[in-house]
Amino acid sequence: MRKKRTSRPWIRGLRTGAAVLVGTLAVWLAWLVGDPAAALHQLREWAGSAQVSLALLSAELGLEENTEGLSRWDRLVLAQSPLLGGVLPSGAPQASPPLPSEPGDLLELDPAGEDEEASASPLPSAEAPEGIIPKTMMAGSSAKYVTEGNVSVYNHTDYSIDIPALIDNAPRLSAAGEGPKVLIYHSHATESYTMEGADVYEPSGDHRTLNTEQNMVRVGEEMKAVFEAAGIGVVHDTTLYDYPSYNDAYNRSVQGVAENLKKYPSIVLALDVHRDALVANDGTIYKVVAGTVDDCAQVMMVLGSDASGQVHPNWKVNLSLALSIQSALASKWSTLARPLVLRPTRFNQHLSTGTILVEVGTHGNTLQEAITAARLYARTVVELMEW
Repeated sequence: MRKKRTSRPWIRGLRTGAAVLVGTLAVWLAWLVGDPAAALHQLREWAGSAQVSLALLSAELGLEENTEGLSRWDRLVLAQSPLLGGVLPSGAPQASPPLPSEPGDLLELDPAGEDEEASASPLPSAEAPEGIIPKTMMAGSSAKYVTEGNVSVYNHTDYSIDIPALIDNAPRLSAAGEGPKVLIYHSHATESYTMEGADVYEPSGDHRTLNTEQNMVRVGEEMKAVFEAAGIGVVHDTTLYDYPSYNDAYNRSVQGVAENLKKYPSIVLALDVHRDALVANDGTIYKVVAGTVDDCAQVMMVLGSDASGQVHPNWKVNLSLALSIQSALASKWSTLARPLVLRPTRFNQHLSTGTILVEVGTHGNTLQEAITAARLYARTVVELMEW
């Protein structure tokens, strides 16, 4: 948090004097030219000059020299002002453009886009004091988007995607029989959200915490509660696979998944529950919101493939299942789900059919927004299961 700037008495006097001077000039110009409109135009040109505006801005903010003391965030905020945006020095950051819908135009900082065998870096920090921007992410105009009806896929592979055919061939999730049917785990369990209200925690990193009431373990518990309320058994693996070392988290979680699948052969669905991170190139943090549901984040399913050359015989089956869930979500809440993402790598989804990576919100969302989205997602899956 930046320290509050204090105004000196002589600076306050300068501001007051400037205001009186501007008012006096306005009256004098109106009397001199006999044309109030022209006087006002001339006054605006004078007051809007870079020298005057920067001097007054420096006095207001308590800076020694013009805008040299402005932080990057100050400059971005001022750039959005119709009055002050044009007086920032050349080269200063200008107003942030609207967030593009194409994920490729963002800094997607969650390593869900990395190879599970590759090393990942911790989430970088991004300054956004009281400036997190809500955005409902939808399919864009990029050729990578494949859309059919209310279902969209952002395809990072060279494979062609036939959405209707894949949905028609989606596997049926059976809830019948003995034993648990759902496995919930978290390759990046310490991921957390923006603190708000009673949802506070001691960070273990940027938007990460070991507090399982505030990280992805809590989100998994909320999903588990929905499944169990419907009579569906759940195994929730609460292991912090990304702690103490964030690197190779997928390599560690794959062992846990394999052990659980072997121990509980009745499992038909395995969900690796994460949260995403969206930061624009100017450092602005965005949170994703389901416009059709109040106080609710969006969810995004990420599916792997064998496009990178890794052995992954199940990827089309998993994609079919995810697309059927995507279609069901869209039929109930049109913007709850972001476009499904198909990546070249596996994300441990090669272990069995019925494995999906689910991103619930971003680090800009609050925990409560994520919980609402997670419950709706789990409820939709429950309704697809057959007894």
